[in-house]
Amino acid sequence: MYEAVNHTKTGDLMANVNYILPPLLILALAAWWFIPLDSEEDKAYYVAVFCAIDHDSKQPLDRQMQNVIEGGNSDYALQKNTYKPGLGRSVIGRWQQLTTDEQQRAAQDNLACQQLLKR
Repeated sequence: MYEAVNHTKTGDLMANVNYILPPLLILALAAWWFIPLDSEEDKAYYVAVFCAIDHDSKQPLDRQMQNVIEGGNSDYALQKNTYKPGLGRSVIGRWQQLTTDEQQRAAQDNLACQQLLKR
């Protein structure tokens, strides 16, 4: 009698796992699918845009980057570029981690700026 009860509980547990596991897997797959992943091309583009803007301007750096990225869209473009704030903050964060000397060198030399920010 004890064994029959034990198997029933084990069977119920397996039924619950079989019932709960598929939706959890689908949910995990959907979350993975919708997490934005920035390509190396996008990262390089944002670095290039950042190095081209005026770092001494009173306008915030992220706003300047957004203006360049979204302002470059043609009116007739089928696929318009939109500014990705997370990627912009990432580039600005790397800029802020540079030393003052590195920032001054980067502000004067676009190629040096790109090399410093791609590290």
